[in-house]
Amino acid sequence: MRLRDLLAALVLAAALLAAGSAAAITPVAADAARAAVRQQIVQQLGPSHSYALLIGISEFDNAGWHDLSGVGPEIEKVGAALTAQGFTIVPESHSGRMDHATLKAAIERFFSTYGRRAEDRLVVYVATHGYSDPSRPDADGFLVASDAGVPSNGTLPNGYSVHELSAALTSIAAQHVFLFFDSCFSGAMLPEPTRANDTMLASKPVLALSPETAAWTRDLLAHNARLVLTAGNASQTVPDVDNPFAAAVVDALGGAADTDGDGLILGTEIAQFVRGRVARATRLAGHANDPVFAVLPKLVPPVEPRPDLPAGDKIDYALQGDFIFLSPAGPKPAAEAGLSAQQALLRQKTARLGAGQFLACVDCPTMVTQPAAPKLALASTEITYAQWDACYREMGCHRYLSDDGFGRGDRPAGNVTWLDALEYVTWLGSKAAADAPCDDYRLPTAAEWTAAALYSTAGPVAWASAVADGQPVCWGCGAGDDGTAALRVASAPANASGLYDMLGNLWEWVADGADPSAPACDLTALRQSGRCTPGRVMGGSYATRAEALPAIAAGGTAPRTDNARPWSSPTLGLRVACDLK
Repeated sequence: MRLRDLLAALVLAAALLAAGSAAAITPVAADAARAAVRQQIVQQLGPSHSYALLIGISEFDNAGWHDLSGVGPEIEKVGAALTAQGFTIVPESHSGRMDHATLKAAIERFFSTYGRRAEDRLVVYVATHGYSDPSRPDADGFLVASDAGVPSNGTLPNGYSVHELSAALTSIAAQHVFLFFDSCFSGAMLPEPTRANDTMLASKPVLALSPETAAWTRDLLAHNARLVLTAGNASQTVPDVDNPFAAAVVDALGGAADTDGDGLILGTEIAQFVRGRVARATRLAGHANDPVFAVLPKLVPPVEPRPDLPAGDKIDYALQGDFIFLSPAGPKPAAEAGLSAQQALLRQKTARLGAGQFLACVDCPTMVTQPAAPKLALASTEITYAQWDACYREMGCHRYLSDDGFGRGDRPAGNVTWLDALEYVTWLGSKAAADAPCDDYRLPTAAEWTAAALYSTAGPVAWASAVADGQPVCWGCGAGDDGTAALRVASAPANASGLYDMLGNLWEWVADGADPSAPACDLTALRQSGRCTPGRVMGGSYATRAEALPAIAAGGTAPRTDNARPWSSPTLGLRVACDLK
């Protein structure tokens, strides 16, 4: 069956479900009350106002754009996943050859026809080639139509540009729009990755399918949400056949993105799930893709608000809503008892902590109060790949750090630039609850790091004594220490401060610069200049020879750069600190 015939069949099937599309997602609530709440949320989502435009361009006139054999099957799978979510696949959907005029007309007609009401929910999924000029950071990004010509001076003849897309979005009333771009360089179509103002997401009720959940869902739907997710960033190409982006989107819609287990799948959860899955899968395949997620702000109210809003409701349109899907699997038992999956796991991990230890989140580092500095806590280990990946999924950290094929999980994350380190501590600070022990997360100073490394119950010891009496992870320090790669964190015993791997494994960034008189190198300064004066790193690494380790008490220096022209090393990571309340 040709794809366009399948799409027509999907349209018919969705139309038959439109009047009562709750059947598209089988209720699995444990009791009648939860089933009623689920049905209420289904009605809020507006099955009769949920439309998807699917465009797959696989045939091209210009030999410079090769045909894409994987686009047809990709659109079929995504269409089936959206139909299962109760969306109508509109007749303008198409796969095969599509010239610029037809592409432009289809997108504009979709928005004008199906985006006339505030309660309309729109999904646009486009798979084709993409183009942006890497030598022009401010150049436009383009989706490649079948009749696209040869790129010249940063433009693409018969390419569909981000400016055309912005113009098509301008006048529609629909408050919730989710755009998916599976094309090369599609990240060029977006601003800086962001998830604007998460105040509403933070207020999400924990008890799944409760009346409070229904009220929160209605409130979220009353706010604007215009989300964009791309298959890669502005400098990356994406694969055609067996595309991991499409597979991740399909799995996300099928329930895999419901990370808190409450039965609701937010657009932000989809983006985080897809970002982590695609980054890992493409690197294993030897071809890196980093999906980009952005929120396109729309701060004005619709002319006619949603009809299901209570009279007199005051909506703060400075807050951003989010797209909502329902998980076919329904909520997990813990969420039905008022505990999210993350909270349940966090309780388990917290119960195993010792005195003076605490966690801000499931994937956050274990912090240890320092016996020699009661107002200070340090991470018990260097930041691991698992902890870094959580920051990456949530767009707090923009770079996916390479593990050089040695594995991730609880191995310490290397290749950390100065900007990476600053982004991580900023993200970690956003995870702390109001009643958390920490005032703020930051990098330790060199003095704080040294005091913790040299602490003993009998008083401070010299660096050389700490090396001699401890079990460093360095080249030639023990079995398996061959200078090839870092060991898993906590492979050697903790020191008297409760900290692991202070001697070797990875060099660790500290807050100090190599020149104490130089200006501070914070995020603002770094983004303005791209590079600061060199910084200090402490502790040695797995590649430090055993005979050299006793001589590096004062640490070393390393370039501090942003990620436009990054300097990093597999031997360099970080450990975080926080000031206790």
